Amino acid sequence: MNGLILSLSDFLKTNAVEIRTDEYKVNIGCKSDIYVSFRAVKISDDKIYVNGKIKGLVYLECSRCLFVYGHSMEIVIDIVVDVVNGYFNVGEEVRQLLVLEIPMKPVCSRDCLGICKACGKHNKKNDSCSCDDGDGEFIRERWKELLIKATGGSENAKSKKKTYSSSQGLQEIGKLKT
Repeated sequence: MNGLILSLSDFLKTNAVEIRTDEYKVNIGCKSDIYVSFRAVKISDDKIYVNGKIKGLVYLECSRCLFVYGHSMEIVIDIVVDVVNGYFNVGEEVRQLLVLEIPMKPVCSRDCLGICKACGKHNKKNDSCSCDDGDGEFIRERWKELLIKATGGSENAKSKKKTYSSSQGLQEIGKLKT
């Protein structure tokens, strides 16, 4: 559904049209509650000036803690749209403006501490875990079994480390490929 496609016939009685949406459904890659209001003024038979606002929430996943939160948006529309075959699409312009305003690394709050790398607990402003990050021993213990399976050996195989110079490492990789 795109309720923001208008035609030149909407301007037969007047040179300006006002549009307000109760809720505008737009595909921007996440759930949203967007409201659009604008005024379209006919400049010529092939140009329309559009001025208005986009308001609402887009629901984004926090890049630190992975919780979904409502990100408030208020965007000003101030564009000139081309009329093609008697119609012009303000909806596509609205979609593009919304996509440009979505943050690349959304964060639910400045105080979000993210996920503890030791226990996996979500840490918010007044909620923190008591894990001692220290030397990462907790992480090594959690992944110990996977390491043993990956090396195909026992726990003792883990302690037999080989060190290579960069040229030796490349030779070893070459042997694996053949």
